[in-house]
Amino acid sequence: MLTREVSRRCRTAIFALHREDYAAAEHELLKAKELLGEIYKLKTECPQIYFSGAVSSAQAEYIEAVLLYSILQGAEPLSFEELRVDPYAYLAGLGDFIGELRRYVLDLLRKGLINEAWNVFNVMEELYVELSKFSYPEALTPGLRHKVDVARALLENTRNDIMFFERSQELIEKIEQSRRALEYF
Repeated sequence: MLTREVSRRCRTAIFALHREDYAAAEHELLKAKELLGEIYKLKTECPQIYFSGAVSSAQAEYIEAVLLYSILQGAEPLSFEELRVDPYAYLAGLGDFIGELRRYVLDLLRKGLINEAWNVFNVMEELYVELSKFSYPEALTPGLRHKVDVARALLENTRNDIMFFERSQELIEKIEQSRRALEYF
């Protein structure tokens, strides 16, 4: 089915992005976009399939991958109109995107880039705040409330991870200063 292929390509793109293989990610995202174009035709040709839920999930995967690509490339994220996806799929993709940003923060910490990690954390927090403002019935935004709850937990864990890393770096520096002072004597 086309939706499974879109999801597979988006997951592959996300893995490539985390490996900093932007060419592979671009290739996968282009293929996913083409497949979504084919799926979009179903909206008028076969609406019962289009609105079945599988299309929304595929769109959400695509949004998550495209947003990650945008932030890693320093580009402005595209709107749901520009991406030609449904608004509720866009919201779901934003919810999932917060998890990818957490993964990116952990990569930044691994590289010792604390300030950059805080900057990405701020984006995560801003997204969470905006998503938490949506209070629509579950039927209109399926799964969004759960994604917002998960995002809150991810934010707390990410904040703790950055703070722990920051304090660890400070402690390492103090130990190093003490070691150098002892060598002097």
